[in-house]
Amino acid sequence: MIPNNTVNISCSDEDENFVLIILLIVGGWSSIITCILGLLANTFSIIILAHKRMRTLSTNIYLIALAVANLLWLILFFLCYALRLTIIVPYFISENQENLHSIYNQIFHRLSPYIIPLMNTLQLCIIYYTVAVSVDRYLYISTGISPSQYCTVRNALRIILFLTIFSIIFVILYWFKFRITTQTNTENQTYYKMFYTDIGQQKMFQEIINLSIYIPIVHVIPLVTLILINILTVRRLIKYHDEHRRLISTSVRQMAMIRTNFFYSRRHYHVSIMLIAVVLLFILCRFPMLINHLYEVQHSITDDNISNENLYFQCRIQRLFNIFANFMQTINSNGNLIIYLLCCQNFRETTTELFEKISNSLRIQSNDNIVSKIHMRSRTNTHLTDM
Repeated sequence: MIPNNTVNISCSDEDENFVLIILLIVGGWSSIITCILGLLANTFSIIILAHKRMRTLSTNIYLIALAVANLLWLILFFLCYALRLTIIVPYFISENQENLHSIYNQIFHRLSPYIIPLMNTLQLCIIYYTVAVSVDRYLYISTGISPSQYCTVRNALRIILFLTIFSIIFVILYWFKFRITTQTNTENQTYYKMFYTDIGQQKMFQEIINLSIYIPIVHVIPLVTLILINILTVRRLIKYHDEHRRLISTSVRQMAMIRTNFFYSRRHYHVSIMLIAVVLLFILCRFPMLINHLYEVQHSITDDNISNENLYFQCRIQRLFNIFANFMQTINSNGNLIIYLLCCQNFRETTTELFEKISNSLRIQSNDNIVSKIHMRSRTNTHLTDM
């Protein structure tokens, strides 16, 4: 999530108020709800995927890393974006700015040069973890590749570590893009304000780093890779479905012999369907951010003069689209659990098993409490009788 790089423009009060109301509803309250649901969903996903019957599959190791990255990103998004907007925006709408420089807002501005690149790092991890798990799943179902040799838990951990280090190194320059300065308003109140550093203001940074490097690596290459992998995976699944129908038409003995050599079981079929759904959700939710970043970067390196024809687009459409693109990222970070439950039988079975254990444990504890109370009453009655 990169801050809006658009130039300063003069918008009407009507446009400003309209955008602020949408920002409060979508960027504030709606994002708070999705963040809370996402925190619960990703925590639950980590618990289930880390179960001993689930973590033996390399695909689930990638999904655990993906859930952890989504969880951390949602925490930062909730604290620094959604919650902050619900506090600050109402003051703008009511034109009462006396509490805009509250302690909470000052802390955010003070930490924003570090929070923004940290969130960008987590976003890059999320993107490439998704690519990695898609490639892993394709290797599982493609012919000529032994999953026991390549798609192992150890290799998955190595790739996750490599992608994490790559994401940290790639975002290093963005740690030097913004800095904080202190300013004093008319009431002699000191507050923090974020500004571009010399590196962030350079034309080379805007043209080369943002447009030629950031956009391709963060958006174009992952999206193209995911689309291609998904197409190949779907084609392989169709082939598997045809082979499965052919097996059904053969004799029982022949079918058993072929299935022994055909490592791609029904279980992996459902896991692959699940991963396809995860990737489609990812593409649907991330594509608006690609469009938004392309526009912001292109607009930041062009002339700052805005014609009257583009004023409405700048004051309303572009800002509303930016709000929508950020909100779609929260949807992507909490929607995977629904896909796991709908598409993965093993995930559902593990979830049922976990709930049964919790239910049995609570039942045993409740029975123990009842028994202890009965014993306590019996002892009390006995003591009274003796008296």
